[in-house]
Parts: sequence; C-alpha cells; structure tokens
Amino acid sequence: ILSGLVGSEMCIRDSNNICDRSYSKKKMINFLFLGLILSSIELKSQTLENPNTSPVHTLGTIEKDTLKTIRSTSFNPEWVKDLKLLLPCENINLSKRSSRLPNAPRKYRNGTHRGIDFFANWGTNIRAVAPGVVIRADHHYKEYPPKFREQLLQACGIVGHTPSDIFDNVLLGKAVFLDHGFNLVPGFRTISIYAHLSDIDKKIIGGAKVEAGQMIGKTGNSGTRPSTLGTKKEAHLHWELILQKDNEEIYLGKDIPYNKPYNQLSNIFVNNKSQLIN
Repeated sequence: ILSGLVGSEMCIRDSNNICDRSYSKKKMINFLFLGLILSSIELKSQTLENPNTSPVHTLGTIEKDTLKTIRSTSFNPEWVKDLKLLLPCENINLSKRSSRLPNAPRKYRNGTHRGIDFFANWGTNIRAVAPGVVIRADHHYKEYPPKFREQLLQACGIVGHTPSDIFDNVLLGKAVFLDHGFNLVPGFRTISIYAHLSDIDKKIIGGAKVEAGQMIGKTGNSGTRPSTLGTKKEAHLHWELILQKDNEEIYLGKDIPYNKPYNQLSNIFVNNKSQLIN
C-alpha cells in the first residue's frame, strides 16, 4: 500500500511537472505570438506612414510657413488711413525723390531704406511727431573711425544684408527712439526713430514722456561717412515709423514700390499741432 501511495504521489508530481512545463510552453508561445503581432503592426505603420504627415515634416512645415508669413507681411495703407503726424522738422516736407523714401535700395550696405530722409540744415530742430515715451537716447554716442565703418559695410556685403547690430548701433548714428504705445495705429505697437542727430535735448532720457511737437534734438549727419571724416556734409534727419504685431515689425510703406509712396505718405504729415486729430 505504502509503495502504491508513493508511486501515486510520484505520478502526481510528474503530472504536475508536465502540466507546469506545458503551461510554460503555452505562455511562451502566447508571448511570441503577441510579439509577432506588435512587430507586424509597427512595420506596417512605418511602411504606410505618409512622409508629408510625419511629426518632423509637420513641424518643419509649420516653421517654414511661419517664416514665410513674417517675411511676406507688407504694409497696408488702410492701417494708417486716419493717421496724422507732425512733420518732424517744421516746414520741411517730404522729398519727392524716391531715393529718400521707404524701399529705396541701399547698395553700399546691401540693404533697403526703411524710412524717410528729411533734408534740413545742420542743427535744425527736430520734434516728436506724436506723444510718446523715450526708449532710447544716445547722449553719449561717439562716431566710429572711417576704416572701421568701411569694414562693417564689407561685412554687410558678405552676409547679404544689413545686420541689425550694424544698422542700429553704427549706421543710425546718434538716435532717439519713441514708443507711441498701441493707440497711434490701432492694433499695433508703434515706434518712431530719429537718426543721424547732432545733438539730443537734455530732457530726452529713457522713460521720459514727450508731447507732440516737443523738441527732442537737432539734425546732423552722425553715422554717415562724412561724419566719420569730420565734416558736416549731407546733414539730414533719417526718420522711421515701425509697426509691431504678432512677432512682426513692419516699417511705414514697406514693399510699396519706392517710386510710388510719396502721395500716400505725404497725406499723413501736417505742419501744425492744431491739425492733429485728437
């Protein structure tokens, strides 16, 4: 009996071991089958994926489209149809010479003219075209040596455009920037720039509020070649109006053919403060 019981127990153990092995094999087969299914799905997804809808391609397309939008944004005259500004130099009207207006080519620096040149004698008073706040006033500007300026212009030729550091810090000369907030041109933050100054009024400092018509400085030729040579030739005011919105900066008259904007721009300026729209 005892031997029978032992024999039965051994059979049971053998049976259990066989069951365990059988279960383990089934489990392994199931895992292998599941792995084959997942691999098949992954291979199909990689094979069937449209390269034009992949995450990398989509992100690249978004970036390209964004850059295209920024670079292609042009000035719309409708934005300023009701805008009235004081002439920055009293009784000095816009020049009818297209080379002095926005979009005129500037081959010497491989760039484009973004503003308006008002030609006035050296030391002519310059006034704010509208109320604003001073955000830059180069009281301590010192002219660069002529050879250094020439080297920077050569750099413009090499890079294919006028880099912002060269334009803002060197070619503008002694300058004043005014922030006119978001009300001057509805929907845009508006900045006016006054460049090539010979002098800046002592009251014009960062954060100072200015009124329309308030004197901010005097015309000169700082930042130009004649200035680096120590002469007062070619004195004038370089003036710009920049419209900022949605990661864009659009200068007044941008992309309007440079031989056509005179009539549109001349309607914006008035000579007397009484002509401004309140």
